Amino acid sequence: MTVIGGEGTVKLLLGNEAIARGAIEAGAHLVTGYPGTPSTEVIETLASVAKEINMKVQWAVNEKVAFEVASGVAWSGLRAMATMKNAGLNVASDSVLSIAYSGTEGGLVLYVADDPATHAGMAEQDDRLFAKFAALPMLEFSDPQEAKEMVVEAFEISEKNKVPVMLRSTTNTAHMFGNVVFGPVKKLDRVPDYSRDIKRYTKAGPAWCMEQHATLLEKMKKAGRDADKFNLLELTDSKVGVITAGAPWNLLKEAIIRHNLKISTLKVGVINPLPDEKIRKLLESVDSVLILEELEPLIEDRVLKILGEMGKRVKVHGKIDGTTSPVGEFNQAIVESALSKLLDKNLTSPVDPERQKLIEKAKSISIRRPITFCAGCPHMGTYISILRAMRKLNYKREDVIITGDIGCTILGMNPPFDACWTEVAMGASIGLGNGFERSGIKKPVIAAIGDSTFYHAGIPALIDAVWNQTKIVVAIMDNSIVAMTGHQPTPGSGFTATGESAKIVKAEEIARGCGVEHVVVVDPYDVEKTTEAFVEALKYNGPSVVVLRRLCAITAIRRKTIGKPLVIDVEKCTGCMTCVKTLSCSALVPIDGKVKINPDVCIGCRICAAICPVKAITEGSSHE
Repeated sequence: MTVIGGEGTVKLLLGNEAIARGAIEAGAHLVTGYPGTPSTEVIETLASVAKEINMKVQWAVNEKVAFEVASGVAWSGLRAMATMKNAGLNVASDSVLSIAYSGTEGGLVLYVADDPATHAGMAEQDDRLFAKFAALPMLEFSDPQEAKEMVVEAFEISEKNKVPVMLRSTTNTAHMFGNVVFGPVKKLDRVPDYSRDIKRYTKAGPAWCMEQHATLLEKMKKAGRDADKFNLLELTDSKVGVITAGAPWNLLKEAIIRHNLKISTLKVGVINPLPDEKIRKLLESVDSVLILEELEPLIEDRVLKILGEMGKRVKVHGKIDGTTSPVGEFNQAIVESALSKLLDKNLTSPVDPERQKLIEKAKSISIRRPITFCAGCPHMGTYISILRAMRKLNYKREDVIITGDIGCTILGMNPPFDACWTEVAMGASIGLGNGFERSGIKKPVIAAIGDSTFYHAGIPALIDAVWNQTKIVVAIMDNSIVAMTGHQPTPGSGFTATGESAKIVKAEEIARGCGVEHVVVVDPYDVEKTTEAFVEALKYNGPSVVVLRRLCAITAIRRKTIGKPLVIDVEKCTGCMTCVKTLSCSALVPIDGKVKINPDVCIGCRICAAICPVKAITEGSSHE
């Protein structure tokens, strides 16, 4: 969906697309970030129109670098935004906390997307708490129109108060659709400039740091007042009220309409600092209040504090009394159940017995499938080769620790490979592996890491392995793309976010530059050579790196660089199912005791041919 259009244009946009439009309207000079669901679409949307709108749009090597780049632009007086998912904020946090103290000149917006219910498989981290301890103003939107408006306003507030402003979403608000009315695009004709001011831009002594901290706290308060229009208070004659923010606001509105409720509401748009005065006004008018917020009881804790100051008894329903859970995201049933407790009447919809029967029947016939690799994924060749190398050296599966990492590579933890033992954070496979080896445990260690993850956070741990002469095998699975988050480019892809050619940064050159002496580059489709590479790496007395380079199968399909689909000679096939049981490849289809290859799915990787014990698999005709 394009985000280009004149003032008054109305388009149906995702929350993330609306954020992109907001950056355009605010006159942002640069937007950068690292791919991570549910934040990714902001950069992708802007990258598709970057040349047309004359905006710098870039993927960074990690979130810390992204925020630093954005801050450098903002310190030069221009406007910039950094985007990241919740886990990415952890990576960026050191710089975020320091830059918060120094403030900014041009508008600086930090967009972070949280993920209640862990749709993207990370911790249920509530970054509203981060804003609080970082003393940074934070806005949270409930729909795409508000997302766009908040971005525009965040840049204004940031510049006015010389402070970075955080914008928060959750998966539901980042990925919800809504009509967005376009506003005017601000044309900023600025010349970048930066002046030396070590009292502001360094942390050379405690006096300066404390002065910066005190200044930041005042900036945060002023920013909160400037953004107060996003805190929507509606009082009625009712003695019950609801305070909410973000995605639950939409569920509350639905319940109010559905059940014709006449209750007082406060929709919180400024998460830090919270709107104490409007909270007080609502509490003064009610005898009981429900706090609808996902994850931590941040607003609820503030409500209880304010009630203590007021000396008023108001029944508070929320997470502390068990009305709602601090785990997962809300849905309509959860909100209506909570309202039922608040109002002391049943608002939950009656169960349709026929519908419930259909649901139960669907559950009974559903097939549980482990998440596995795409057909032709080079990572299948990697894990098959690792397991073969282990057998050649007389290791059982439980004899070799394989630490996993973030991205498609972690799918090796599932059947039929059952290879990876751990998944912690970007780059952690190498650091954990170093720790296992230094514990004195008598097991070889292999760290399995993707190329983007290696560039992002694996390099320091590899240097640590070299420095301390750790006997570890680092398998860098280089498919030249950030596959799991949507096939964004990496430093090894050879092109940028906007499609320009770029220098290819090779993982093996980095490894050698870090001091690794045993470095091998192989094609994981060549199972025999890859197996031998792992045999030698496991035998090597010191840190070793095996780079497994083959383009992501999905990307290869899109670029039309795949091979001919394979076929199985039915006469030779014994029905042993070795190929199916070993790979679980979706192109392999068991039929009548034999196996056939689906030519619409197979990309001709030949991994199955390499493991067929009777050599029944050969090359077929080309794809149509």
